[in-house]
Amino acid sequence: MKEEIKLAAQVRTETGTKAVNRLRRAGAVPGVIYGTSDPKNVQFSAATFAALQRHHTSENVMLSLEIEGDRAHKVLVRDVQHHPLTGAPLHVDFYELSMTKRVAVSIPLELTGDPIGVTRDGGVLEHILREIEVECLPDDIVEELPLDVSALEIGDRLTVADIPLDPEKYDLITSPEIAVAAVAAPRVEEEEEAEEEAAEGAEPEVIGEKKDEEEGEQAEEKKDEGEKK
Repeated sequence: MKEEIKLAAQVRTETGTKAVNRLRRAGAVPGVIYGTSDPKNVQFSAATFAALQRHHTSENVMLSLEIEGDRAHKVLVRDVQHHPLTGAPLHVDFYELSMTKRVAVSIPLELTGDPIGVTRDGGVLEHILREIEVECLPDDIVEELPLDVSALEIGDRLTVADIPLDPEKYDLITSPEIAVAAVAAPRVEEEEEAEEEAAEGAEPEVIGEKKDEEEGEQAEEKKDEGEKK
């Protein structure tokens, strides 16, 4: 059973820039709930929310928003506005969920294992796609999906279709043909090959030709000086 994450909140009655700034100075964060019912303005502890974000880096965390004097709301964090300098949360949008209706969410991908093409052959693992979009019930939302890349050799790749998804729980929205991860050849070898090709393509300088060119230029200069005199 999933751990239920709770966040205590209060109904926010005051709106406007001045009211919101007073709220932030008092150590609270303004927010709004939208989704299955009319939008509701709320406020909650900035310190508590910051701690929650440190423990759950993904935004796909289902919260039980415990509003004082109201029922609990099952929500997802949809958008967080941060202070450009301090990074402190300034405003949060919550999306209220219906536990019986599917919702579209983007789930981060976690690459697991060490590719054989990296450990044995010195290749480079490229993480191409960072998240996929799926549709599922709220109880099936996870913070990340694992994808084992251990068997990848140089030149191999894995696509969205290779992600282990339970088809009864998840409807895939992202195209299954999109590449998620690949192992490329060592970059050092590629650079050496490029340097070798550049060296082969360069024409060698002929010393005799350069000398002839210099003598010709000197003769032209003397001719010009004679004409001026």
